[in-house]
Amino acid sequence: MSNMQARWRLMAATLTAVLVAGCGSTAADIPGPVHHVSMKLTESSANFGLTLLDKLLTQSDAGNVFISPLSATIMLSMAASAAEGDTRAKMLTALGLDPSVDPSGELRQTIQRLNQSDANAQLELAQAVWVQNGLKLNAAYEAKLGNDYQSQLANLNFNDPKAPDVVNRWVDSNTHHKIPKLVDRFEPGTVGYLANATYFHALWATAFDSMTQPIEFHTFEGQTRPLPAMERKETVTAFFTADYGAVLLPYKGGRFSAVMILPAHLLSPAAFAGFLTEKLWTEVLDKFHADLGPLFVDKCKGDGCGLTLDMPKFTIDYKADLTQTLASMGFAIPGAVPQFCDGCFLSDVVQATHLEVDEKGTTAAAVTGGTVILSGRVHVLVDRPFAFAIIDNATDAPLFLGAIGNLG
Repeated sequence: MSNMQARWRLMAATLTAVLVAGCGSTAADIPGPVHHVSMKLTESSANFGLTLLDKLLTQSDAGNVFISPLSATIMLSMAASAAEGDTRAKMLTALGLDPSVDPSGELRQTIQRLNQSDANAQLELAQAVWVQNGLKLNAAYEAKLGNDYQSQLANLNFNDPKAPDVVNRWVDSNTHHKIPKLVDRFEPGTVGYLANATYFHALWATAFDSMTQPIEFHTFEGQTRPLPAMERKETVTAFFTADYGAVLLPYKGGRFSAVMILPAHLLSPAAFAGFLTEKLWTEVLDKFHADLGPLFVDKCKGDGCGLTLDMPKFTIDYKADLTQTLASMGFAIPGAVPQFCDGCFLSDVVQATHLEVDEKGTTAAAVTGGTVILSGRVHVLVDRPFAFAIIDNATDAPLFLGAIGNLG
């Protein structure tokens, strides 16, 4: 075993911590069935999440990117259930789901399964839909929200300046105060808002020890910063290739794990997007399954067992407007959602996340929100360069055409 394998220090431009839902333990650890299951939604979630992560990493201002594919999938599926025809097909295809099947049935199974996951871990899912006062939802869609998505339904006057406070109080409560605010304001014409909140808290199966010396952490930009550190000895499962090393860290109870992947070299956000591919992700999980069995509970075997891990303790907060990113992935946005109301469409999607990793365990929270606009009330704010044309209505030929960006 090499020195690197014997004592592995995780110092990288970014740390990818992924909660692996569906990785169980023994019946003694977890109440109810714990066999490995295959569901289209959970299988597609990783691919959807990796694609979304990669696109966010390649944005010009990218830094830390930490998303919840689960939270986004639940909220976007709630919107897809209100869509029809080609719009619904585009939404579901972008999520990696069957475009011909309403996702509510499988979401119901997924939500039920995760809510009954493990007494040792806190995994809480909450859905809510706010509807403009006086607007009547389609009866079938309303029943689907309550029965399948287990969503709370409430009326709200979106024209009231205090309307965002109502949503933000729900966000704050359902993330255990880790994300106190999601919405700044509602645009004129807003008639609905859909949200999912996902909260996770679990202790490590084996706790870390605090380190007296900090880790000199190298950032995306190549800067070096001393960070508080923690260490775990001889209780770490990992493996190494020429391009990266990977670590599996189970949480208490065995139902959930953290996966960390450390590139061999310092990468920029854009280069990290090219590095963290679906192929690599599958390769990492397949290797851990080969070493630890289908539920990651077998005794570790091979050179990657019993290593020492030194890593930073950290807390990060992240927020991103996903609207344009989802559109670039083929998701129909703006997308008509006639089962919400006639003339309604999903106009924007925002996600906020929070992550804490320390000696005892991990706390993570996410909220994904989507605004529903009534098309007849769309508000357009011309606050940036725009094109302007004068056309011949008979032929559509432009008599004058220009791009205007300097006014005043």
